[in-house]
Amino acid sequence: MKGKLSKTFFLAITQPRQNKVCSPLSALLPLGKLALGADGKSLEELLAAIGISKKSQIQDHFKPLIQGLQYLPGVRLDIANRLYVAQNVHIDRNFASQSKEIFDASAVKLEFQYPTYAAEEINSWVSSQTNYMIHGIVSASDITPSTSMLLINAVYFNGRWKEAFKKVENRIFHTPMGRQMVPMMRRKGIYNYTNFKALNAKIIEIPYVGEKASFIIVKPNAREGLAVLLNQLKLAPELLDTAIAKMTETIVDLIIPKFKLETTSNLKDLYEQAEVKQIFNQTDSGLTGITQDGVLYVSSAKQKAFLEIHQHGAEAAASSAVAITKLSYQSAGVVDVDRPFLFFILANSHQLFSGTLYYPLLT
Repeated sequence: MKGKLSKTFFLAITQPRQNKVCSPLSALLPLGKLALGADGKSLEELLAAIGISKKSQIQDHFKPLIQGLQYLPGVRLDIANRLYVAQNVHIDRNFASQSKEIFDASAVKLEFQYPTYAAEEINSWVSSQTNYMIHGIVSASDITPSTSMLLINAVYFNGRWKEAFKKVENRIFHTPMGRQMVPMMRRKGIYNYTNFKALNAKIIEIPYVGEKASFIIVKPNAREGLAVLLNQLKLAPELLDTAIAKMTETIVDLIIPKFKLETTSNLKDLYEQAEVKQIFNQTDSGLTGITQDGVLYVSSAKQKAFLEIHQHGAEAAASSAVAITKLSYQSAGVVDVDRPFLFFILANSHQLFSGTLYYPLLT
């Protein structure tokens, strides 16, 4: 993702001392659908956020991306996104057809004058699309009889490591509130790794089965260095790409916490940070091609993301213990991720998740 949206995710996850997980890729998909029905300033803002220059590029940009994520070996990935529009509008046939063709999704009519019913319908659909792991993405208070359109976005991820963590032990994790004993996974193996001086951080990549997806940890060298690290990346996000490019296969005695995260994000704030503002304008949204009988505007946009990191994975290959003894590999010694850190999940080289962990929680 090269558009403005991908860069703003560093802003979205920099809430001080809070666990956070969100999905840049999942948040991008609704913008692609809206761009199909947009014109003027609204279309310009949407295309810039996506990272393309013409509406005609939407299909070539999104369809291969979505198809590549439909099956990732070794991981479970469920992405659910829908446009919910007021019952009294007629959805444009061309918009509905393109939305289905490119995104395998549709705009759905809903009775917004009954907020409790509408919220139950949305929450039930999201739950069914995410293996019943994500619940309550909206409440009745998010919906009013005057609601025009809602963007609903949910993503669930669970993966199996290429090489399982065989040992779990209680160790100290330095939270902002002090030391905490938490379950930590440990494994010695060969990982892509670098100690990147420009960020004053260690970066390590942990592959999932199939090696199409991986978990990347950015651990500040300073115990309270995450805030500085995030500020650096907000100013120069390209530093992360540079650091990842410098990783080399290294023998690492790796220790990381087990944790679960679930976060609800206000995508309206995020989109506005990416300079997507016109779609929220009640009188001039620019979304002229979604309905046949008037112009809708986006009333609300929300995302809920769930992520679980645990020790389970495929059995280690028989050659692993032998390969680790090769003299050609450098050794980083023990890398103990015992402090707040930044993480990413990459899938097919796309940033599927961004997040920060300050307090390892298992419930």
